[in-house]
Amino acid sequence: MAKIEQVRGYLLEESLAWLLRNSGYELITSVSPSDPWLVMGAAGLAVRGRGAEHQADVLGEYVFTPPFSLPIRMFVEAKFYADPVGLDTVRNAWATVSDINEFDVGAHPHARYRYVYALFSASGFTTPAQRFAATHQISLIDLSLEAYRPMLDAVEAAAGQVLPQALGRGRVRFVRDVFRNVLDTAGDAIQTDALGVG
Repeated sequence: MAKIEQVRGYLLEESLAWLLRNSGYELITSVSPSDPWLVMGAAGLAVRGRGAEHQADVLGEYVFTPPFSLPIRMFVEAKFYADPVGLDTVRNAWATVSDINEFDVGAHPHARYRYVYALFSASGFTTPAQRFAATHQISLIDLSLEAYRPMLDAVEAAAGQVLPQALGRGRVRFVRDVFRNVLDTAGDAIQTDALGVG
């Protein structure tokens, strides 16, 4: 049986997907056979790296490619912890984006992207985590700031509305699908099949 904390985390991810989509990104929620980067893993959508596959909480492709550059894909991770996110999590973010950007696309050189990483935290970040992120160009978004309070309050309220009996096996995906439907975050132009994340 799923815990309310898991539901809260999933709802935060969908809220961030909504923010990403409304910031100029097309959401990627499924795998295309012509895209060597993406795979559907046991935990959902994953991005291939040189050494491993990395599960994505939210993945988006920026709709405009900067001149003389590669198309940009943003890898988003959401943390809804009680304590500030520490250095280990930010180091993992840096290792993930480095591994992904070193992936050899082999016979698909036209499918090259520049992956960037944004880490969102409902409880802020430690000072060492902030220093490391600034040095290695990992975007940290502190959701504990007052500007994000309405979003976090809405996530908390929505998670609290989910009845415990609705959290049984297979029901978390149903709840997540309902929120995707409401927020329109199931994917858009990049989506190529009916596989969902969840």
